[in-house]
Amino acid sequence: MNTSTPITASALSASARGPLTGSIADAGQRLAATQHQFAGALNRARQVTPESHEAAARDAAEQLVAITLVQPVLAQLRETNNAAPPFGPTAAEKQFGSMMDARVAQDIVHGSRFPLVDQLTNSMLDRLGKGA
Repeated sequence: MNTSTPITASALSASARGPLTGSIADAGQRLAATQHQFAGALNRARQVTPESHEAAARDAAEQLVAITLVQPVLAQLRETNNAAPPFGPTAAEKQFGSMMDARVAQDIVHGSRFPLVDQLTNSMLDRLGKGA
């Protein structure tokens, strides 16, 4: 003898629409909003002005000098550290030392006015035909 209530189509569809369906709809709205923000960022990136050409060339020149000139010097200095164990580099310093070298090199080059960066920036802009 079956004493349970019969399952109707409306009860089945209501249970199928439960909290899971709401979260899927919310996820869809979040995805649409994220895609809209990404499209806006792409549109802003496509709007190139002469100032942005100069800033992009300067940034590229700074990165080039930091990676090829300053970072290897910092890495060499770090590797020659032969301090006694309490003052020597720890395992974490050894593991993340190259990341620190990269960041310090970028900060050094960005914070100072290297003539090499200025020359590279001008060369890049001249090569693009957008010299200042």
